[in-house]
Amino acid sequence: MKTAIITDIHANLEALRAVLDHARDQGADEYVCLGDVVGYNADPGPCVDEIRRIPGLRCLLGNHDAMAVGSGPLTGINILAHAAMTWTRAHLDDEQKAWLSGLPLTCEDADAQYSHASLEDPAAWRYVNTALDAARHLAYQHARVGFVGHSHVMFAWHDDGDRLDRTTDTEIRLDGDGRWLVSVGSVGQPRDDNPRAGYAMFDHAARTVIQHRIPYDIAEAQRKILAAGLPPELAHRLG
Repeated sequence: MKTAIITDIHANLEALRAVLDHARDQGADEYVCLGDVVGYNADPGPCVDEIRRIPGLRCLLGNHDAMAVGSGPLTGINILAHAAMTWTRAHLDDEQKAWLSGLPLTCEDADAQYSHASLEDPAAWRYVNTALDAARHLAYQHARVGFVGHSHVMFAWHDDGDRLDRTTDTEIRLDGDGRWLVSVGSVGQPRDDNPRAGYAMFDHAARTVIQHRIPYDIAEAQRKILAAGLPPELAHRLG
């Protein structure tokens, strides 16, 4: 069984389609989306529709998804996210918003746990960037491996019972003792100076996690952002 794990699509349809094509070519049997389907980029509705068409998809709620379906003031976010979210709210139909609003915060299977942010308090949207962050998350992770999004950066933490080690290796072997916490990166807006779309493939039988980076039509995604009247800085972030 191979599970393709995607996250932080952020309304980037070109990146999403490139990742899904690659995952199919790699033999993905199922898909888990860790949230933030919308926000920042110019195709929120089409990305929701594309995600919903995946058979057997498990999709979680991200903080941008939660903001998109709300009607109250947008607080606690930067000016770019505020502008993008105001625009996003106006470009999702009622059915798309209803689907997003029904997404759970976490899910799990026999081999792994999945969440958008730290399991310490999933609705608080905490990161797992530091060793202390990871330790707090792992206190709530009973599975051998956990997958999170939210940071837009690919890395992993290994807890052997005595110490926590951080790695940016692109292939992780789940051998030996201890637990793993894998940050999957971002499909639609990576933040690690590598503009290619990112996702992870978890091979349950081989006990491996491979972090993939996939090229896509960045120029087209940027063109759409500018044509939509979104802040130009959001186009520049893509590469």
